[in-house]
Amino acid sequence: MTVTKAGAVIEGLNITGPVIIEAPNVTLKNCKITFTGYWGVYIKPGVTGTIVQDNEINGTGTNNEGSHGILGTGTFLRNNIYNVENGITLNGGDTTIRDNYIHDLKASGAPHYDGIEVDGGISNVTIEHNTVLNDHTQTSAVMIDNYFGPVSNVKVDNNYLVGGGYTVYVDGQFNGGSISGVSVTNNYLEKGYYGYYLVRNNDATVSGNAQAPARRAPAVEKSLR
Repeated sequence: MTVTKAGAVIEGLNITGPVIIEAPNVTLKNCKITFTGYWGVYIKPGVTGTIVQDNEINGTGTNNEGSHGILGTGTFLRNNIYNVENGITLNGGDTTIRDNYIHDLKASGAPHYDGIEVDGGISNVTIEHNTVLNDHTQTSAVMIDNYFGPVSNVKVDNNYLVGGGYTVYVDGQFNGGSISGVSVTNNYLEKGYYGYYLVRNNDATVSGNAQAPARRAPAVEKSLR
């Protein structure tokens, strides 16, 4: 499905294949999206005002190397995302990621699993009150790096984050520019294979985080089909 009408509302559908959003101010809600391939929801660069909320996004775990549940920018609320390599990946800034459940990451090929990816060229992002479970021993629950450009003003607050190599990366080792204004605060963390955090070549604020208590699925899972 390709959405080309500005202000369109896509609601309550059972969709097979990706949803590609090319127009501004589109809302996608209460849908079940089942796909193979590279993305479940793709918001093209430069598209603004997208809201993706209360959807179930299933990447099926096959023929999906490099897959993303959601790829783009916008407001992403209460989505249940699974069977993908990467849960939510940003391709621009000015994004809110809140109350999503990202779990059971599974992909073909040689995957590098990330729950939420911020890979540079990005600013003004809020990541809060999400549950991200990466039960693999590599990569991350949240990855922030400067691979594709500088990063500024990213808040990671009050999430439940599990697994990966390090649970949270704030990694400025690449040549894309500086990382500034990143905070990782008040989260519950379950230790990754190597540790809780990797903060490299930047001065991210890391405070108020605690060891995660016993796991439980958030209410979002129960509210979806």
